[in-house]
Amino acid sequence: MSDSTVDTRNADTPSGSEAVQTQWQYASIGAAQAALARQEVTSTVLVAACEAAWRSENPRLNALVVSDFERAHAVARALDAARRAGNVRGPLHGVPFTIKESFDVEGWPTTVGDPAFKGNIAKRHATVMQRLENAGAILLGKTNVPIWLRDWQSYNDVYGTTRNPHDVTRTPGGSSGGSAAAVCAGMSFFDVGSDIGSSIRNPAHYCGIFSHKSTHGLVPLDGHGLPGGATFPDINVAGPLARSADDLESVLAAIAGPTADAACALRLELPRCHATDLREIRFGILPTHPVAEVDAEVEQCIVALGKDLERRGAHVQWNARPALDAAELLRVYMLLLRAATSGYLGEEAFAASVSSAAEVAADDLRYASLQHVGAVMRHRDWLKLQPLREQFAAAWRALFEQVDVLLCPVAATAAFPLNEQGAPWQRTLDVNGRAQPLTTQLFWAGHSGLCGLPSTVAPAGRTAQGLPVGVQIVAPLYHDLRSIHVARLLEAAGYTFVPPI
Repeated sequence: MSDSTVDTRNADTPSGSEAVQTQWQYASIGAAQAALARQEVTSTVLVAACEAAWRSENPRLNALVVSDFERAHAVARALDAARRAGNVRGPLHGVPFTIKESFDVEGWPTTVGDPAFKGNIAKRHATVMQRLENAGAILLGKTNVPIWLRDWQSYNDVYGTTRNPHDVTRTPGGSSGGSAAAVCAGMSFFDVGSDIGSSIRNPAHYCGIFSHKSTHGLVPLDGHGLPGGATFPDINVAGPLARSADDLESVLAAIAGPTADAACALRLELPRCHATDLREIRFGILPTHPVAEVDAEVEQCIVALGKDLERRGAHVQWNARPALDAAELLRVYMLLLRAATSGYLGEEAFAASVSSAAEVAADDLRYASLQHVGAVMRHRDWLKLQPLREQFAAAWRALFEQVDVLLCPVAATAAFPLNEQGAPWQRTLDVNGRAQPLTTQLFWAGHSGLCGLPSTVAPAGRTAQGLPVGVQIVAPLYHDLRSIHVARLLEAAGYTFVPPI
């Protein structure tokens, strides 16, 4: 394992590495798989293309923070030999990928950006990592995160700051920011991140790629975070980031499924969406929300998308939303979010939250206050919030009787300028000329995330400055393939990944 530059060329690698990079840098998994099957390219060449992109792009982006291309080339040569012998390991055989730093890779460090854990070397693969290896994918390295995965930026004192490929003065998002930047810049064909507060969705939106937040419980999360992660933690999920909707489905198929213990009794068969045209989909459109106002440039992209769908003959219901108290949902989400992540707090930080929580007024709905209340919540109080979550889930089910998917923003703005001053809850965003607390972004994370719903992000447009804007496609529980398929139909209609200039 190394972050240093190594010469790993071999006989399978063309002499013109620049030509290899140009051909495959932004290719889809599907295109790579087809070319591999036709023996028009080798896995070694694909790894070389990713390495070329890493050499040219990573010095300015700092997305891929732990890498071992020498090992990746060795694996690629073995997989190429296996393919020549007629042995295909799995559906991702020979496809290079990266993975979020917070997932355990045997023999590699998992720090979640905390210098105190620089020596934390994983003893075994996370389930997600093992499933990707079983599917034949080739690991190139790990991608950057914010400390303890708690920011819409990706910087820490272990690995430094990751930058957006479209504008290096701006964030690529977080906490899977390194994931999105690496995929956007062509350093890997796909990445797998985690999402409890839009950590998969937000970076895809900022970087102009596709991503999928899976239904809660669909993908085991053991081996994620510290000290190794629960299998199905509250709210948190894993999911893919890629350059096409088809690729999301390919990766999801590889990582989803029951745990090893449950596999003897359970089988996973997600319902498919068979629509062949956008006109067959009933769209709900929610361009903004009074609880979390969206900047006009983002709102206009969502509105323009809705109008385009109408022109194409699709059924569109404007300002669709579940019939629930959105402010109350946000409050409950923030409490349960911080309850779910309270295990990350050290004894000192937890003691400080105990003191701070005691001083929070009952009507104080600010994240800066509720984070402490949630972190020290008694289990009895946690249980009392569950009926509210069930009410919110019922409201979503009722909405999905009227629409097939809900299209809404991922975040209030496009990628914002890097800002590492203070804590995230102490920062603001400029939304329509007014300062909005950065943590208001949590509304667009928790609106569907609290109830475990799947959400796919697809490119939806650009701001006047040329920054990507994504759309969040929310579907009912376990209808992951529906939201991904809608993204596929949008992609076919021209809403595609555009490489950074």
